Amino acid sequence: MAEGTKLFMPNGATWVERAAMGELRAVISPTASDRGNDFHHAVHVFAATVALRNYRQGPRIIDFGCGTGRFVRFFADKGLDVFGTEITFDMLAEARRLGAPAKSLLLVTDGISLPVADQSVDAIWCCGVLRYSRLVSQEVYEQIAQEMYRVLKPNGVVINLEMYVESNHDVFTDGFEKAGFSTSDIRVLKRYDGFVEDCLKSSIWPRKFVIAAGKVWGALHYWFDNPHRATSGLRDYLFFWTKPLSEN
Repeated sequence: MAEGTKLFMPNGATWVERAAMGELRAVISPTASDRGNDFHHAVHVFAATVALRNYRQGPRIIDFGCGTGRFVRFFADKGLDVFGTEITFDMLAEARRLGAPAKSLLLVTDGISLPVADQSVDAIWCCGVLRYSRLVSQEVYEQIAQEMYRVLKPNGVVINLEMYVESNHDVFTDGFEKAGFSTSDIRVLKRYDGFVEDCLKSSIWPRKFVIAAGKVWGALHYWFDNPHRATSGLRDYLFFWTKPLSEN
């Protein structure tokens, strides 16, 4: 997709500019510290591990909006056949530079359509990308949900990790339920208002400690943080949407 499109564009640096900033700065935060991005990535890795353990239906998974390929590599290392899609050629170039696994395919798409057959995919993973089709002036969120419904096998699942959400989680569930999915689970992974978290991701700690702390922090929120609790401030959600076994 041409970089000049008005769809899917972030505030600040463009995706082309972000692709040159490094594996994590490109897809998490261009302005955060290295330890901050390490911590945040570790939370995401915990979420992907949970998704694999509890919702794996088969070997074929799409990483929708794969960025620099961090989860293409993660899922391929777990033995899955991964199809990574992106709207920006430069992101995929960086993903290939960092190492595209043998059991993966990387392709630039228009951000909506998926070049695969009906009911041919077991799962779809999204990490921090669908907000750019929903919380924008030109929404194509429901179109994407319908396209995902088309390509998923019955009982297939979309696992969507949304970062920096300030609104109620319904803003994301409604479009997928309208497309025919059921919301099988919603979890909170992270909140952005805590002194403890700031301490855990401080540069005073070795990188290994920050990564381990991020996984534990994600697990604590996943298991004990109520996603329906009325609250202000930013948080990260993990959504699971399942395609029914049969269409009535």
